Amino acid sequence: MRLKGKNNIKSFYRVLSRLCRFVDKGHLDGFMADGMAPALKNGHNSDMDFANQSVKQSSDVSSVVYAVGHYPPKLLHNLNVQRRENKFSDVGLVAGDRIIRAHRSVLAAGSAYFNAMFTVGLVEEQQELVEIHSISPHILSQLVDFIYSGNVDITQDNVQELFAAADMLELDDVVAGCINYLKQQLHYSNALGIYRFAEVHNRLDLLETALRFIEANFPQVCQEEEFLDLPKEHLVQFLSSDYIHIDTECQVFQAAYNWIVHDIPARRCYVFEILSHVRLRLCSLARLDRIILDCKDASLIVALRSIQTDLVSNKGCLVPLHAQPRICARKNILVIGGSKREHSADSWGRTAESTYESIEKYDIFTGEWSEVAPISIGRILPGVALLDGKVYVIGGELESCIIANCECYDPRDNVWTPIACMEEPRCDFGLCALDNSLYAFGGWVGEDIGGSIEIYDPISNTWTLEGYLPEPRFSMGVVAYEGLIYIVGGCTHNSRHRQDVLSYNPVTREWNYLAPMLTPRSQMGITILDGYMYVVGGTSKNQEVLTSVERYSFEKNKWSAVAPMSMGRFYPAVAAADSQLYVIGGDQSQEINFYRTQITISTVECYDPHTNKWHECASLPSSRGEATAIVTPF
Repeated sequence: MRLKGKNNIKSFYRVLSRLCRFVDKGHLDGFMADGMAPALKNGHNSDMDFANQSVKQSSDVSSVVYAVGHYPPKLLHNLNVQRRENKFSDVGLVAGDRIIRAHRSVLAAGSAYFNAMFTVGLVEEQQELVEIHSISPHILSQLVDFIYSGNVDITQDNVQELFAAADMLELDDVVAGCINYLKQQLHYSNALGIYRFAEVHNRLDLLETALRFIEANFPQVCQEEEFLDLPKEHLVQFLSSDYIHIDTECQVFQAAYNWIVHDIPARRCYVFEILSHVRLRLCSLARLDRIILDCKDASLIVALRSIQTDLVSNKGCLVPLHAQPRICARKNILVIGGSKREHSADSWGRTAESTYESIEKYDIFTGEWSEVAPISIGRILPGVALLDGKVYVIGGELESCIIANCECYDPRDNVWTPIACMEEPRCDFGLCALDNSLYAFGGWVGEDIGGSIEIYDPISNTWTLEGYLPEPRFSMGVVAYEGLIYIVGGCTHNSRHRQDVLSYNPVTREWNYLAPMLTPRSQMGITILDGYMYVVGGTSKNQEVLTSVERYSFEKNKWSAVAPMSMGRFYPAVAAADSQLYVIGGDQSQEINFYRTQITISTVECYDPHTNKWHECASLPSSRGEATAIVTPF
C-alpha cells in the first residue's frame, strides 16, 4: 500500500505511533490505516472483555510471572549469529590483521571497558573500526564470543594470556574462571610460576593460594627447575618463612645450596646473605661436612668452611645462629594410652585407676613434657595412627574388656571426637595408615587370637572387614611404607615369639615373606626412620626382655643389628622424628623376693643412627607401659 500527500503521511505516522504503543502493550488486532480502531460490535469487544475479566479474577488470587528460561541464551545466540553474519553490526574490533565484527550495545552491556569506550564521548564512540592493543586476535575473538555466549575455553596454553586480556577488558567472570583454573592446576612444577604471575597482576587471592601450596610442599617445590631460576628476593622470602613444611632444617639448607650452585659465578657473592636465612643451628654438622666435600668450587668451599667453623665456635659472626624451629617443623611426640604396674601387699598388677586417660606430649625441641586434652576412655595396647594430620586411637583393653571404641584427636584444636566403632573389638593388634585409610590387623579378638583385617574410611566413617592374615597373630609390629604394609614378629597359636616378616599389598591383596629378623620377638616397638624399619626391644624365648635393636633395609631385604638400648624393655612406645629414634617407657621384668615381676618404667632413650649411639632424654612424668607413641606437627 502506497500513501501519498501530507494527510496520508500524517495518518501513517499516527498509525505507526499508536501501533508502537499497542505493540508495547501486546495488542495488535483490529487497526486500520487511518489510525482508528474499528467499531466494536454492540459497544464491546468480547476478547478484550474476557482478558479484562481474567485479570480481575486473577488479581484476587495472586499474580503469575511467566518466565522462559531458555529465552536469554536464545537471544544471545541469535545476536551472535547476526554478528558472525555481519548483520546489524556497527563496530569492528581490530586486533593485528583481523577485524572482529560486533554490536556496540552488546559489548557495552558485557564489558565495563567497552561501556566506558562507547558512552563517555571518546572518539571510539563514532569510529567504525576500533583498534584493541595488547591483545592477540585469537584471544580477543574468544572474549567477544564470551560476551555473546557466556562460555570460554580455558587451557594451560591460553590461561595466562586470557587472564591478562580479560583483566584489561574488565570481564570479571573470565578473570575469576582463570583464577579458579590456575588454583586447580597448582603443582610442584608450576607453583612458583603461578605465584609470580599472581604477584605481577596483583591478584591477592591467587597469590595466597599459591603461597600456601608452596609452603605446604616446599621439599618438592624446591626440586623443580622454577626454584633454581627464582630471583634472590623471592628465594629469601621463602627461606625466611616460618610456615614452610619441612622434616628437617637440612632440607632448607640443601635448597639454598642448590640455588647458589645453579649459577655460581653470579651467586657466590650472596652465600652469607642467603644462608643467613637458614637456621643452621638446627642442621647436622655432618650433613654440612658432606655437602662441602661434594662442592667443586674453591671459593664456595672456603665460605662454607668458615660458616662451619662459626657454628662450631658458636660465635654467629658470619650468619645468625637461629635456633627456633619453623612452625611446621616443631614436632611433638604424643604418648597415648597404657598403664602402670602397681604393687600391692600381695601382688603386682594393673588396676583400673592406673589405666591412663591422660596424654603426654614431648616437645622434641625443648625436651619438655606437658599434657594435652585427655582421651575419653583410658585404654591399654590400643592401635594409634596419624591420618591427614589427625591422630586416631582404635580399640584396646579397658578393665580386662577388649573394646571396639575409637576416637580421633585434632592436635590443632586439641579436641577429641568419637568415630565409628570397629566391626570386631580388638587389642594388642597392628594399626597403620595408608592411602587415606586405616588398616587394623589381627590382635586379641574376644577370647582368641584374631586374623581378620579391618579397613576404616574416614570420609564415610565406616569400618569394613576385608581379608585375613595368613595366620592369626597378635603382639606384632605393623608399619606402612611406600604402598606396602609390613607385619613383623608377634605371637601365633604355634609360636609365642615369631621371627618372620611379611609384606601385604592392599591393592592386589597379595602376601610375601621377606627376610626374617635376627631375633624372634614380640611385644616390641616398631617405626620407620630415614628409610629403614626399626624394631626395638620386646620379649623373646624364655620370656627374655630384649635390649637389642635391629633395622631392616627395604632395598636389600636384609636385617642388621644396631647399638642396643641401655636397658631391656617390652611394650615400649616408639617414635621417629628429626632423624632420631625415641623409645619411651615400657615394662621390665625384675626379680623381687625370689619372684620375677613386671614393673613399668618412665625412662626415655634416644638413638642417633649417624653415630650409632643412644642417649637419655627427659623421663615421662610417670611410669607408663603398653602405650603407643605418635609424632604430630603441632
